[in-house]
Amino acid sequence: MSKKDQASKIGKYEILGKIGEGGFGIVYRGRDPMLDREVAIKVLRADLASTPGFLERFRREARLAASLHHPNVVGIIEVGEHEGRYYLVMEYLTGQTLADLLDDGKSLPLTRAVELLHPLAEALDYAHAKGVIHRDVKPGNVILADDGKRPVLTDFGLVKSRLEEGTTTTGVVLGTPEYMSPEQIQGKELGPAADQYALGIIAYQMLTGRVPFKGTTPFEVQNGHVSQPPPDPLSLNPALSLDTGKLLLRALEKDPSNRFQSVIGFVNELNQVVDQWISQKANQILQEVQQQMASMNFDNAIAGLDQLQAIAPSAKAAALLNECQRKKEKWNQIQDLLKQQDQVSDQINKMIKAEQWIKLPSKNGGSYAPQKEKETISAWLNTKVDISVDKGLFGFVILFTLVALVFAINLGYQAPSIEVIKSLCSRYPLIFITLLALDS
Repeated sequence: MSKKDQASKIGKYEILGKIGEGGFGIVYRGRDPMLDREVAIKVLRADLASTPGFLERFRREARLAASLHHPNVVGIIEVGEHEGRYYLVMEYLTGQTLADLLDDGKSLPLTRAVELLHPLAEALDYAHAKGVIHRDVKPGNVILADDGKRPVLTDFGLVKSRLEEGTTTTGVVLGTPEYMSPEQIQGKELGPAADQYALGIIAYQMLTGRVPFKGTTPFEVQNGHVSQPPPDPLSLNPALSLDTGKLLLRALEKDPSNRFQSVIGFVNELNQVVDQWISQKANQILQEVQQQMASMNFDNAIAGLDQLQAIAPSAKAAALLNECQRKKEKWNQIQDLLKQQDQVSDQINKMIKAEQWIKLPSKNGGSYAPQKEKETISAWLNTKVDISVDKGLFGFVILFTLVALVFAINLGYQAPSIEVIKSLCSRYPLIFITLLALDS
């Protein structure tokens, strides 16, 4: 076999490309020629084999990890040695990691967070029942397989074998500081509560957009886990309920005995609280949105629907959001047209003031006399109102005029001259119409 062929193979597996590199070695994408399937191959650092007792622990922990058969735990296929380098062959999973999903610093919707946490909690409790403590539960070790629908925990066993005594030979604690439990940082014996703490950190990050303890150095982060209380989750995400915040803080208790009895116990309680909160909050938001839409306050309605989508995305809320955005766009168009109409009305009024001869045509073919009032111009622009005389009102005017004349004659007043009558009729056509009615 040529050197080129050797470099492209590890054991019987063909190397197709490099996936990533971490503190324990390099992960490759490979192919099993016998079964014609892709695999993931983790090749450990060469110096690890020289660590006292490492090989024995590695083989023991690898066998234990290979005994785990769970849909949310990566499957171990084989453990081998190639040119003095030890490797682990695992099932190859496609999809982004949970770290990629949380990289933008935004909180996940409550329903999505619980949807991901529940199978991870089941996987951890399953492993704990088999005697396996993960010890490095973090978003980077969770692959979202099957188009993000199946979160899968990776790296079972390897971290435990390396951290069996809690530290390296140089006394440096291994792990990812942001997700390490206080007891792990202090080098104490670890149990299932350490994994629960790490998943609690992930839950906190999912629902607030950040981890509780950050720093410029690993020591600052570790000191936060050991001696500082986590920030109130509600201060980072006011959309959370008080009970949700309490559950997150309980999962991050410094004393392992104050945490939940099991990982799934934590997630089940979180799920119950979230369901109740969503039911109450969703109904409240929907009622407010409907009221705001009815009053055409579309900006607040859209903000409410965005909040609802951040809590519990649904097809109904998405459809309502689209409808609200459509109505907002139409309403803005109407507002723009009304502004344009006002501007045109102002321009016409100015022209009428300057040109007294202008008569605006009416809808029925007549004309309006020049008017100074802006309302008259708007009425002409809209051409919606037809002016007519109510028959009842017309009869009342005739009767009133007749009675007035009779009283005037009885009181001895003389009838007005014909010149006065003509003048009045020309100025007030209604008098002329009344006289004609009386004459008939």
